[in-house]
This record gives sequence, structure tokens and C-alpha cells, in this order.
Amino acid sequence: MSGPLAWVADGRDRLLTYVRRRIREPEQAEDIVQEAIMRVIEQERRQVIEQPLAYAFRVADSVIHNRSRRIVADHGPVDTELACALPLADEVLDYRQRFDRFRAVLDTLPPQRRAVFVERHLEGKSRQQIAEEMNISVEAVKKHLVRAMVDLAGCVDDGPIRPLPRSRAHD
Repeated sequence: MSGPLAWVADGRDRLLTYVRRRIREPEQAEDIVQEAIMRVIEQERRQVIEQPLAYAFRVADSVIHNRSRRIVADHGPVDTELACALPLADEVLDYRQRFDRFRAVLDTLPPQRRAVFVERHLEGKSRQQIAEEMNISVEAVKKHLVRAMVDLAGCVDDGPIRPLPRSRAHD
């Protein structure tokens, strides 16, 4: 089979075997594989994934992990030494894609508007500080900020970008 979803037909059995080896209840393997494939297909609609089958294996791990967390929540606490603080692969990919869209739109803003936005929202400077440094009025700073927010409003369709904690963003 060829085409954008050929990886599903070619790799589904391998993915199923992989999942069965990683879980205690083999009867759940089909559901996990189906959920992983659906997540990959949804992600492919947003961006081209160069190795969708490899990504599906990571997503399957994520699905298994999420299901086990739900089970553990019902059965008691997890040993904190075994828990991993790193984000899941699909979370990192989604964050990076949203950030790339944000960055691309930010780079298209007029230079002064972009500078005002960066100084205010990324460097944390006050409107007054920005006005003094750029030799413009506070009202002009406000105007640039409003226009920048309007320009950037639709670039990240999954909601606002939330920074990952520093310990999790080392990829």
C-alpha cells in the first residue's frame, strides 16, 4: 500500500505486538493501538511527520502511560523515585509546533511592534520603561501591544502557549 497512511497498514501489527509486550492486560492492546494511530493521524493533519510509525510507537507509550496513571490514581500513590518528570513525546511535539507557529507570526510583525511585544511580554519590562527606551509615548506602546496581540491571536489554535518548566524543556 502507498500513500499518506501506508504506515498504518505496514506497521499496525508491529505496533500491536509492541503494545502487547508492554502491558499487563493484552485485551487492551487493540484499544491502545487504535488510540495511538488516531493521535498520529490527527497530528499529521497539522504537520507532516517524517516517521509516523516511529512516532506511533512513542504515542503508544504515552497512551499506556496515561492509562496506567489513571489506574494508579484509583489504586494509590506511585513510588516517586520511579516517576519520570519529563513530558511525553506527543506533548513536546505539540508544544514545539505551536511555538514554531507563534515564532513565525512574531517574525512577520513590523520591527517596532515586535520589539515592543518582546520587551513587554518576554522580557517583562513595564510600558513606561519601553516608552522611555524607544523614545515613544506610553500610548504608542499600548497601541503596539494591542495590535501585536491581534496579529498573534490566531497563530496558536490550541490555546495559549504555556512555557514548559525548565527541567522538562531540555530537548
